[in-house]
Amino acid sequence: MLLPTWQKPEYDDCLWLFRTICLDIFRTKPAKLLLKILLYTIILLNIIQSIMFLKISTKANWIKYLPMYCSSFFILTTIYSTPRMADAFVKGLESLDMWSINAVGSTIEQKIKRETLYLNTFIILNTCLALTSGILFAIPLPDDREIFYTLATIEDYLPQWKNVLCFVYRCVFLILPIIMPAPFYITGYICCHMRFQGTMVLHHLEQVDQELITNITDEKKYNEIIKKRLIVTIQKHSGILRASRKILKDFHTFVYFFSVTGALLLISLIFFLISFEGSLEEGYSRIATMVISAVLASIHVIVSGQLIEDMTNRAFDEVLRSLDWSRWNKENKKIYLILLANSVKPFRLKFSESISLNYSLALAILKSIYSIMSVLWYMK
Repeated sequence: MLLPTWQKPEYDDCLWLFRTICLDIFRTKPAKLLLKILLYTIILLNIIQSIMFLKISTKANWIKYLPMYCSSFFILTTIYSTPRMADAFVKGLESLDMWSINAVGSTIEQKIKRETLYLNTFIILNTCLALTSGILFAIPLPDDREIFYTLATIEDYLPQWKNVLCFVYRCVFLILPIIMPAPFYITGYICCHMRFQGTMVLHHLEQVDQELITNITDEKKYNEIIKKRLIVTIQKHSGILRASRKILKDFHTFVYFFSVTGALLLISLIFFLISFEGSLEEGYSRIATMVISAVLASIHVIVSGQLIEDMTNRAFDEVLRSLDWSRWNKENKKIYLILLANSVKPFRLKFSESISLNYSLALAILKSIYSIMSVLWYMK
């Protein structure tokens, strides 16, 4: 893969296609410049829209234009955070002594390659689906001025520049499908790499009980091999935890902004779909492709977080507790106890004390959506 030298990873990246789409693109200077222009443009449009809303807009206009107004804050958060997340997360991975996928044998290598194929296929298909949604939003529809306040403003106040400005505005819809899911993909990318490293560490530890080692009759040599494997496991386990804490520390600030702006967007979108009095028949394909793409990206990142938690549960329940330590010397048993103590609590990607990236978070989001829809439907 031909990438600028400052973007080449310092580790063997089996997810190079995943990385290119969700990280490397946003670390280039042209992309950062484009994102900066978009950021300042959307901020300016929001200021203008806020002023006009306060001065001349009616309650009906608030209902019509609120979803796009609220979504702009989510877009701003995404544009601002994506390149910073990409830089911080890559540095976090580079601080971890990453093993190559063939470091512990062909069995694990083939397993990781198979998962890598699934992941790369998923991101290609979902990116194509998101781009399809962007193209559909870029194609003009009769009711667009009833949804996008910027288009209505251009047509009312700048009719002589209407064609050019509306074309430029619609071109942004071709860029957003790449930007909007990027934070989800970046998080999923980090989760996958951590899980791959953890899988190799577990396999490395499981080999302690293989016949090649247990058949060694020299007790001193046997315990030296055991000690080496236990120490390597502890070092790798500690390295993964340090890297994850560093990454989560950089991500904490963005989580709160994503939570607030995402909730605003969700509430306003549901309210719009319930209260909009125009026809959305021509826009069903837009909404369907956008929602499916967003749901798939969300499912991907939540499943990635849950798989890490499941892997750490397996490490304690199936691997560590099943090791035959009866032949180990006293020193190795002490090291084993340290490893057990460090692995009792399953590792979770925790954004706060109450929010972890797992199925519980997905269930909480679904409950919140149902509650919001019920309240808004009752209000209607």
